[in-house]
Amino acid sequence: MAKGEESKSETKKTTSTSKSGKSSASGASKAKSSTSMKSASTKSATKKSSSKAKTEEKGNYDDKPIVEVGKKNVKVAGVKMKKKTALKIALAIIAIILVAVIVFVVLYETKPDFKNTVDEWWKYNFVDKGNGNGNGGSSSGGGNSGGSTVISEGELQVHMLDVGQGDCILILFPDGKEMLIDCGNKSTGYNYEETTKPYLEKYITDGQIDYLMLTHCDEDHVDQLDKVLAGFVVDNIYMPNVKSGSTKDKFAEQFAALPADRVAMFTDEDTIDSDVYTKFYLGALTEVASDGNLADIILNVGNFAIEGETYKIDFFGYTAEEWKTTNLSNAHKKNAISPIGILQYNGKRVVLTGDSNVENEPIFIKKAKEFYGVDKLDCDVLKVGHHGSETSTTDEFLDFITVEYAFISCKAAGNTFYHPRQATLDRLIARNITFYRTDLNGNIVCKISGTTIAFTVDTEVDKSVLDVGLTGKTS
Repeated sequence: MAKGEESKSETKKTTSTSKSGKSSASGASKAKSSTSMKSASTKSATKKSSSKAKTEEKGNYDDKPIVEVGKKNVKVAGVKMKKKTALKIALAIIAIILVAVIVFVVLYETKPDFKNTVDEWWKYNFVDKGNGNGNGGSSSGGGNSGGSTVISEGELQVHMLDVGQGDCILILFPDGKEMLIDCGNKSTGYNYEETTKPYLEKYITDGQIDYLMLTHCDEDHVDQLDKVLAGFVVDNIYMPNVKSGSTKDKFAEQFAALPADRVAMFTDEDTIDSDVYTKFYLGALTEVASDGNLADIILNVGNFAIEGETYKIDFFGYTAEEWKTTNLSNAHKKNAISPIGILQYNGKRVVLTGDSNVENEPIFIKKAKEFYGVDKLDCDVLKVGHHGSETSTTDEFLDFITVEYAFISCKAAGNTFYHPRQATLDRLIARNITFYRTDLNGNIVCKISGTTIAFTVDTEVDKSVLDVGLTGKTS
């Protein structure tokens, strides 16, 4: 090959090569472009796929709130329904409470027994406990004695015997001890051996009386006590600070045999010379107790107490100085020496009065206010003083002791003293006090069991009959 041709050939070759390279480059470029297009296509597909997925996801997301809102609406509706139901229940409960309150108020205002039960429950659970009532004071007076002592499961009974125009009260304490307050009568047709003695023997089965009290010297309180001393053994005798002034020969020998120290106990200058009091006086000072010694004599002077583990009686009598001014010249003065007792048991109080009247009731009120530290003494049962006489159980006295129940020892038929007086009964009626009378109900028994007070009588009598008393001269 000629050199020119070779050069030309090489040039051609080079050109060919160049063309070939160009073609290769062009193929590479095309391949690159194809790959790039594929990649773009893939990206576009991926993007579309992603977009589709997002669109689907978005579609799902757009649907989801609709479902959630529905649930939320159901929940809100449920909450509203529950609130409405709760409101209805609350209103129903309030309505029931209001009805119960109205029924309670109506019963309380119209039903005395219901009122008394509520008052007793309230007093026991809040008043007595709130005041911290309990043991206190002493047998010789002084100190502050509140409500009951220890709460007991036993029963205490106060028996008012039907003795006609007179008084006879038997107290049976839950520890088995007994107390007899007065035993007398001034009514015709009355017989101690046939009526009172069998009654006492029914309850005093061992023939022994722990405490005996004479409140004052009148016949209708002392008449049968000499027989009681003869028929029972008595350990402790409470009696007026009054000597017998009898000078009758039939008693001379007995007077001469009296122990001088026992006679010297009596300090009041006044004396009582009636036969019935003289018999009791002589019998009391010579009574032999169950231990073989002479019975203890305790004079009704000042403040003194009788008490057991679960009960107590605070007595308020004339002081020694007050006894000096008694001047027992008439029935009114003689009645006023009666000590007033507050028997306390299981948060309940029974007021014992003898023949107290307008003379000594104000003195008692003053002493009791100071002793108990109260303006009013919340009590439960009253033994009406002096058989329901007009000059006893005064408004002032009733306003101080505030009782729910009362009992009266009396005999209206043929009563020349006009007992019980209508004016006195009216004072009880005005205060809604439920009361009983021996002349209509017979024997009356007040029972305190736990914190409950109950009465039993021989004969049930309509209130309209019990409410009728006598009118006549002031007594």
